[in-house]
Amino acid sequence: MLSKLKRLVKKTVLGVYYPIGTVYLWIVRIIINIWGSREGVHLVTVGEFTGGTTKTRSLYREDMLLKTMLLFSNLREKSCLDLACNDGFWSFRLSRFGIKRLMGIDIGEREITRANFLKSVYAFPSFQFKRQDLFQFLYHDNTESYDLILLLSIIYHLPEQTDWEKLFNVISRINNECLIIDSRWFEDEEYWYDKTSERTIIKTQEEIIKKWRPKRKEVFKYLHKSGYEWVIEVNPSAFLDDSQKAYGNGDPYTLENVSDYISNHRTIVIAYKKKTMLPDIEKRLSVRYV
Repeated sequence: MLSKLKRLVKKTVLGVYYPIGTVYLWIVRIIINIWGSREGVHLVTVGEFTGGTTKTRSLYREDMLLKTMLLFSNLREKSCLDLACNDGFWSFRLSRFGIKRLMGIDIGEREITRANFLKSVYAFPSFQFKRQDLFQFLYHDNTESYDLILLLSIIYHLPEQTDWEKLFNVISRINNECLIIDSRWFEDEEYWYDKTSERTIIKTQEEIIKKWRPKRKEVFKYLHKSGYEWVIEVNPSAFLDDSQKAYGNGDPYTLENVSDYISNHRTIVIAYKKKTMLPDIEKRLSVRYV
């Protein structure tokens, strides 16, 4: 009798709890979608782009990058490592196109808190987000391999004295299919016009560290040497409907344009472990082999 009573109570509690939980998450999602664009959080809509006057650059950039990644990689049923994932924008965005398992790493406490909150609200049980130093994760703690690895908007923020050969070797060893890099390139001295600004350094409690100024040939060399058979460079601005409008005032650090892509100072590099992994779409875009 007692066991029957327990089962009845449990059934009643769960019957009340689950509908309330569902309604709660539904309300939270509505609040996020309505207010998410405030305070510059364009990615909290999970897989959709938020409008607004301060998000023009993001709307241009994210749309271009998404089309590039979908054309040049196969996401269906793949695992992904998103290094420097921030709030998880690309993690959630790519989930709509078949990513089955994902690990996101970022040093920012606020960013990872947001990502884990969104993971719970939007029910991504196979996604993990950890607050951790990128090098600590790669060199010491990671035990998994990943089909797809993302290095988006990060390598030019890393310390100049990084052992780049070691970094790309470690990434290659845990990468099954391809690595996608979104980076600025600094072959042109004039493009790096703010040499003494806050953008060029990393401040820690112990010291001030100079950021890296990556150049294409350097990165391509590291990629080939670390075991990637095929490396391509794609300029995603090919997807722009109105490149003149997207160029704006030409300042690559403003939110109103994507001039650095249009001027070819910033591109996407995709490195494949095997040449056969490159989709047969060369004729559809202007692709430069390196």
